[in-house]
Amino acid sequence: MGKPKKLRIICKQAKMGKPHQMYALAVRYYEGTGVEEDTEKALYWMNLAADAGYAPALAWLEDYHFDDDANVQAYS
Repeated sequence: MGKPKKLRIICKQAKMGKPHQMYALAVRYYEGTGVEEDTEKALYWMNLAADAGYAPALAWLEDYHFDDDANVQAYS
């Protein structure tokens, strides 16, 4: 069985450069929602969304940092 339709749409639109969908995909990878949890992919998509100026992605990156192994740490 393949990915659910909603996830396929998010992936397709993220790859087309839509910042909102890049962010949505990053969050899915970070939380493991519908995909295997993968902080490296989460960071990749979050950075693309932030580079596109998407405010929620910029805010998310300000609230978290990544160590060398791409493990997420929340700032206290």
